[in-house]
Amino acid sequence: MIKVKKIISGQLEVNCYIVYDSDTLNAVIIDPGEDGDKVIRTVEEGGFKPEMLINTHGHFDHILSDEQIRQRFNIPLAVYKDEIEMLSVSAMFASSQSVSAPEILLEDNQDIKLSFASFKVIHTPGHSKGGICLLFDDFIITGDTLFAGTIGRTDFPGGNYQDMVKSLEKIKNLKNSLIIYPGHGSQTTLANELRHNPYLNGR
Repeated sequence: MIKVKKIISGQLEVNCYIVYDSDTLNAVIIDPGEDGDKVIRTVEEGGFKPEMLINTHGHFDHILSDEQIRQRFNIPLAVYKDEIEMLSVSAMFASSQSVSAPEILLEDNQDIKLSFASFKVIHTPGHSKGGICLLFDDFIITGDTLFAGTIGRTDFPGGNYQDMVKSLEKIKNLKNSLIIYPGHGSQTTLANELRHNPYLNGR
């Protein structure tokens, strides 16, 4: 069974997710945030076996422990193809260090197969140029595109409100039963957001 474990990482309380198989403990780490020690400790104490590290976008609060995680577990980093520049700029801005080039460049509508699960990459610009959501069978990880009750800011460099509107339309057309795991805050469901989120229901 595929399960999701949330770790709140860093001062801006990024939601880092470990998506894993409950039998094999094979896993993928998504958005480790700033507190790499906490993420590593959680992975090792849980016996998880990471296969890949993914960034939903390149803002510093989501990526600053990328290098630490990659080196500890010897796993590749996957980032959307349009987000490479943001990755380096964010890291240098926040900590005077850079994130080395990702091993995997993701594309829109790409199906990624792990040993224990598969997911679809959905390009959702608006918060950043190369923001993505990760669609699994029963849930979606939305990064800073969609939160419970609201959406990600569009006034940062690379952000664009009209792009965000188009991205939200992609999410609105997915199955309502999906659980949403956002980049900050509490989880929700697409059905709940369609009812109550003004950015999705037009109210």
